[in-house]
Amino acid sequence: MLPLSGDLVMEKKHRYLITVITILTLVHMVFCTFYPRIYGYFNTQDLLPSFLTVLLVIRVLFFAGVAFCGFLAIKDRSNKVLPFYLILFFFNLIIPAIFR
Repeated sequence: MLPLSGDLVMEKKHRYLITVITILTLVHMVFCTFYPRIYGYFNTQDLLPSFLTVLLVIRVLFFAGVAFCGFLAIKDRSNKVLPFYLILFFFNLIIPAIFR
């Protein structure tokens, strides 16, 4: 049976979202690699509280975005892509602990 045009659009939307989240995950990994150096720099510049606040806000927004995409996958009944969102969410949760 051929997929309906709506199913194809949903599949493309989720493929695009997974690609964007994967790229952001790679950026998150690079950031976590250099986190001690960045932390030290902002500490020497007396900007550490601002840095930590911005970092917390960005991480919360990122996690909320991944969770929202996962909820979209549940709503669209895209069971094939749901594990990818779950893996990316939990992987991004443990990245900071790995690089400390």
